[in-house]
Amino acid sequence: MKIKRNKVTLWVALSLIALLILGLVLSLILSTFALKTTEYTIKNEKIDEDIRIVILSDLHDSTFGKDNKRLIEMVRKEKPDLILTVGDMLSNTTKDYSHLPRLYNALGEIAPVYCSFGNHETSHPEADRISEILSQNATLLRNEYTEINVKGCEIRIGGLEEYHPQKTELDDFLKDFTNTEMYTLLLCHSPEHYIWGVDNVKTDLMVSGHTHGGQVILPFKGGLYAPEQGYFPYFDYGVFYEESSTLVISKGLGTSKKPIPRFNNIPEVLSITLSPEVDYE
Repeated sequence: MKIKRNKVTLWVALSLIALLILGLVLSLILSTFALKTTEYTIKNEKIDEDIRIVILSDLHDSTFGKDNKRLIEMVRKEKPDLILTVGDMLSNTTKDYSHLPRLYNALGEIAPVYCSFGNHETSHPEADRISEILSQNATLLRNEYTEINVKGCEIRIGGLEEYHPQKTELDDFLKDFTNTEMYTLLLCHSPEHYIWGVDNVKTDLMVSGHTHGGQVILPFKGGLYAPEQGYFPYFDYGVFYEESSTLVISKGLGTSKKPIPRFNNIPEVLSITLSPEVDYE
């Protein structure tokens, strides 16, 4: 009888181990090939009518269907007024980036596209050529801004890269960028720039990526690791209502060639609705 109980215990233990391994493998697969949409609503008194913005980040050459068909269709379903890409849409070792014009051409048929560089585009040996490609189907903002009207709302969109407090020319750019009554929307690939000094810049919305959601997302704890922030980063993903700005960080779509793969971290299409501030009094 005791031998039989031992066999049952062993069977249960092996079954649990098998289920655990299956769960780990499934999570790795989903975190690499699946797609999900995450939606946030951000209210501001400068907004008169709902504006839908889709944000893509950190593709790192990943593909979702032939010519990223699944990704493009997911963006299309959101019916965005604007599409923003905030960097690292390829890796700095990428030699074949022929997917970029196809992707941005398809996105541009859905809505106007505005983009900024991430650290991988900036450090790419052919950064100037990549800049030319993106500029053909999108408005590329490299430490510069432009002004647009969306549904009657005046929006100033800027793109910031390689910020450091000692780069005074970027401080001048930020001061000029925020010197307006318009709604200010800043594309800034690295949320760490907020830590390094952009926290002093009053902008209505800052959009970032770079963290890959912490790469591994632990239940009840959040992201495991982010560059520059280290383990268990504060700025990992989601919405942060900071003193000078609302900061939104995308989990991104792919990953650079790192030892640790994405885990419990499904690639993300980020959909933000800018909504009027409602006064109920």
